Amino acid sequence: MDSQSLPQPTADLDTLRSDLDTWGYCVAKDLLDADTVAAISDRLVAQAEAEREASLDYRFPADAEGDHVNQWLYLLHNKGKVFHQLALHPVARALASHVLGADHQLSAIDSHITYPGNKPMPLHTDQWWMPQPSMPGERHNRQGDLIRGEGPFGEPTPSTVAISPPMVLNFMWMITDFTVANGATRVVPGSHLSGVQPTGEPRADEAQPEGTAGSAIIWDGRTWHGSGLNTSDGPRLGLTTFFCGPVVRALTNMTYATRPEVFDELDDEMKRLLGFAPWNGYGATDDPMADFVRPAIETVGEL
Repeated sequence: MDSQSLPQPTADLDTLRSDLDTWGYCVAKDLLDADTVAAISDRLVAQAEAEREASLDYRFPADAEGDHVNQWLYLLHNKGKVFHQLALHPVARALASHVLGADHQLSAIDSHITYPGNKPMPLHTDQWWMPQPSMPGERHNRQGDLIRGEGPFGEPTPSTVAISPPMVLNFMWMITDFTVANGATRVVPGSHLSGVQPTGEPRADEAQPEGTAGSAIIWDGRTWHGSGLNTSDGPRLGLTTFFCGPVVRALTNMTYATRPEVFDELDDEMKRLLGFAPWNGYGATDDPMADFVRPAIETVGEL
């Protein structure tokens, strides 16, 4: 595969859309200015240090086996208003709309900090839980029986039969430069069109796009990907705004986990992204046509 034909960092929205469609990923260049990157980095580093000191740095279950170096920070919308702008960024919203539709919400707003001495994450997809299509009369794939890592496996070449559509889109913000040396995200170009899962093993056809702080790498939920090996002398700071369709169960339980003092200061668009607005009645707490749901304490009980 000619590396020159693969997605290159760009600020052109049409090119980003085209790259996502063709390759399953794109690289958006210089979305944040230096001052914004610095403010996000300062808040992120301070939060990470405090969580480790308090033994609150929970590991992500799909991370590399035995990797106790990397750090995940969850629910960042609770941990600084400076993070909200990333979920609301017009390029992030435009690409989420392109892949998922005008109505979409946040599945997660987390950070992945990759430290030197980590282990490379196995290749995986973000929507392994999506059932494979089946022909009428065939036994269907029961979604509730699916288990991560059980396939179906295959090669990352375009399928000759129908495959499932994308239901999630991952937007990884580069808060530091992403380089091969510090473990930039690995992707398998075109794998989003295969309809199958990777076995987790590294591949010769991986790409590892680099980018400057303030840029982002974005991938379709079906694209094979994983973090890289950090052989540098410093951490790599990544922050994900992970979008999903409005009927998909979010990776993090946003409505339950949003702190009351944070909710009180959210604008309406952020409330919608966090799942506080019903979608065609789904996600309602009482009135299915309400603009926003009401908490349990305000809903009708036994009369």
